Amino acid sequence: MLRAWCFTGLAAVTFGLSFPLSDQFVLGWPLAFAWPALLALAARSAPRARDLAWMMLVAFFPVFLLNQWWMQHITQLGMPFLALYLAAWMAVLALLIRRLSGSVKTPRWPALLTLPVAVVSVEVLRGDLVCSGYAWFFAAHPLAEWTAVAQVAALGGTWLLSALVAAVSGGVLDLCVGRGALRVVSPVVAVALLLASAIWGTWRVADSDAASAAHTERANILIVQTNIPMSNKFRSTREEQEEEFLEICRQTIEGAKLAALAGTPIDLVLWPETTLPGHGLDADTVELLVREHLYPGDRYLEALRDLSTRVHAPLLIGSPATAGLRVVDQHFEWSARFNSAYLVGGDGVVGRTDKVYLTPFGEVMPIISNWDWLEERLLAFGADGMSFDLKAASEARQFSIELSRGQGATLEVAVPICFEITMPWAARRIAFPEGARRAGVLMNLSNDGWFGPSGSGRRQYLQVSQLRAIELDTPVLRSANTGMSASIDRVGRIVAKLDVDKAEALLAAPVAGAGVPMSIRLGDSVAWGALALAVLGSFLPRLGRGSNAR
Repeated sequence: MLRAWCFTGLAAVTFGLSFPLSDQFVLGWPLAFAWPALLALAARSAPRARDLAWMMLVAFFPVFLLNQWWMQHITQLGMPFLALYLAAWMAVLALLIRRLSGSVKTPRWPALLTLPVAVVSVEVLRGDLVCSGYAWFFAAHPLAEWTAVAQVAALGGTWLLSALVAAVSGGVLDLCVGRGALRVVSPVVAVALLLASAIWGTWRVADSDAASAAHTERANILIVQTNIPMSNKFRSTREEQEEEFLEICRQTIEGAKLAALAGTPIDLVLWPETTLPGHGLDADTVELLVREHLYPGDRYLEALRDLSTRVHAPLLIGSPATAGLRVVDQHFEWSARFNSAYLVGGDGVVGRTDKVYLTPFGEVMPIISNWDWLEERLLAFGADGMSFDLKAASEARQFSIELSRGQGATLEVAVPICFEITMPWAARRIAFPEGARRAGVLMNLSNDGWFGPSGSGRRQYLQVSQLRAIELDTPVLRSANTGMSASIDRVGRIVAKLDVDKAEALLAAPVAGAGVPMSIRLGDSVAWGALALAVLGSFLPRLGRGSNAR
């Protein structure tokens, strides 16, 4: 039992340290290769499955509590429950590893196979299938810092990269505790997989650089980063909203002037998620507000049209959108509300796209949102000021941006909003509907003010965006309130980023992605394959002496 506790504690500590500790400190990423093996040692050492489950809950609860502490300024009630929920999934992972691998005396599968199957299975359950998914804290995420090996995501998605991390960890474990030929074969296979991944990834990065050097026609995108406190989203006055809006306009004009002085006229301006106050810019919404002399009328729409004309570029801005807005008994009612992005030019609104995946615990309460009365009581008790009244759209829209240089040249863009960039299926659906590329660049509009003073949460968010760029073979531009706004190329490197908690602007010139990567063709095949093996492996007989020991 003491040995099991030691391995459990080490697994929890190395797991926590593998993720960013601040917006700058990411040096713990190699520990991603250590914690799966330590978790497996704990699973093998624990006398009983019940003991193992409790040890995992006790060890991992404080780790997730520290990693999610930024939530306490949003919901002090929800933060510990989410930490406990995530810790419970680590208990599930340990129990699955125990079931697949057996004990040291009665093994089932080698750790080289057991760990990737178990890790990917639990990640897809927690990150996609159960309670709308919480795609955070994957084994693959810290590997964004190792650019060459991270290119594996372009082949089989983040799932395949998580499998590689766990396989390498399993190979080391087999070297330490395996028997016979397994102690040689397993680590040799693990090293070969890692070496092959690094070689192929290095070639892919070099090939991308060569293609980028030959690509002379690029779009110039002005990324605007605001620094608006999250409290303003709930309690700001009209005067504060107007002042914040004018400040963003000033940032945009100043950024466009600097770009023009440098000889790089901009083609598009990005504003963060939900930057625009009000009910949206749809024609019927604005018409109602103007007709009834209600705030904000058309003042923001007219200001955006004027701003677009002044900077000679359209604006892609985050905003709520309201369908069926009406006034009933001197208050607003509506049919549906969306978290959206509008493309606005000098002639007005060009188009709108809505979120297809709502953020769990931020925009929708998994399961609980099915009962309005229960959701209202929980919000009043533990998250005063928040509301879960948004709808998910059935499909996303892509935009075609005319470039200022080149005869009729255009840039096709897609807009994953906020946490949509963290969900593999949502990002694929937005950029590659029906498996065909519809966007050369992803414009991720986010409001990272939710992280409060936590730089570690912001940096992990950036790591996820880096892997999504690799997975989709598509550059990602992030415009985030409070930061971290950044330009990421298609192989996941951070080309440039802005500091946290500063109102600044960044000029990016991404090289658009082309073609359809293998990860799009495979989709979630790696994840489904891991789940199938986990189910099958749970019922296979043990190897060697274990099959006679039943």
